[in-house]
Amino acid sequence: MHRGGRKHVEEREFVAGSKGVWERLAVAVEDAREHGVRRLSAPALKQMHEDYRHAAADLAYAQTHYTSTETVAYLNRLVAFAHGELYGTPPRRLAAVWRFLATGYPQLVRKHWRTLAISGGIFTVAMALGFTLAFVNYPVARLLLPAQYRDTIADSIARGGNSGSNEQMVSFAPVFSAYITSNNIQVSLMAFAGGITFGALTAYALTMNGLLLGAMAGMFAKAGGSLGFWALIVPHGALELPAIILAGAAGLVLARALLFPGDLTRTDALRTNSGDAVRLVIGAVPLLIIAGIIEAFLTPRGGIDPTMKIAFGGVVFLLLVAYVALPGRKAPATAR
Repeated sequence: MHRGGRKHVEEREFVAGSKGVWERLAVAVEDAREHGVRRLSAPALKQMHEDYRHAAADLAYAQTHYTSTETVAYLNRLVAFAHGELYGTPPRRLAAVWRFLATGYPQLVRKHWRTLAISGGIFTVAMALGFTLAFVNYPVARLLLPAQYRDTIADSIARGGNSGSNEQMVSFAPVFSAYITSNNIQVSLMAFAGGITFGALTAYALTMNGLLLGAMAGMFAKAGGSLGFWALIVPHGALELPAIILAGAAGLVLARALLFPGDLTRTDALRTNSGDAVRLVIGAVPLLIIAGIIEAFLTPRGGIDPTMKIAFGGVVFLLLVAYVALPGRKAPATAR
């Protein structure tokens, strides 16, 4: 057999020996490109790294022995694409972040809709209880207020809720709004991290924040200041409160892994579910940022009809619902 024919046979044998690895790497690259490399499981990511190193070594060998062939061209493309996904350049990473926010995050929220409903239910029930307490058991509701505000707002309500005290309440509403914004960020972090306490701290954070907001809403309502209060809460609260509930859902995802690990050890179950939990929180961060901008520039702004502020918050909330409900429907996530 002449030298060229022998080299061709050797190349075919070389391709046959590594074809399975290359094809597996190509599938992993497509998966990483579609969903993001961070969505790959730990075993899949490890396998992708091993296959990438194998393909890179094959490329080096092919460039030495089979120059100017389709094999070299194929391996060049495969290794370049795999490197881009594993060690992506900043533009590629930005594209991955965009894909996550545009479609991946809404799919993730829908995947955990039951957990999200539980988180929202805890918060809503607590808020309703706090609101009711403001009317039926004022002393208890008063204790829910932050200590630095009890002797100002709450006591003015206790003196009768007349027009003077109502004006005083409205004057303090911006202070309450700023406090709630700061408090909500802390609560979001606590609700997420509380998942490692088997969900106890998560439930506590959601409950106490719901009670606080409900009690304040009830006190403003009792003094006839509901419109002014909600005008100062709804514009940014339309995003802040869902962010808290999302953080609570993330904490409950961790708690579920610890409480119901199935066939896995608790450590393995926590490791398996922590990715989704962290991504739920990461996706909520832009909501808090946008809410902070609204709180800084619109919420305290005078001269705007309170109903317009509330309507603005309602539109923002509807846009958030549409964002969560619609994108990525072609590849729906499995409900949990």
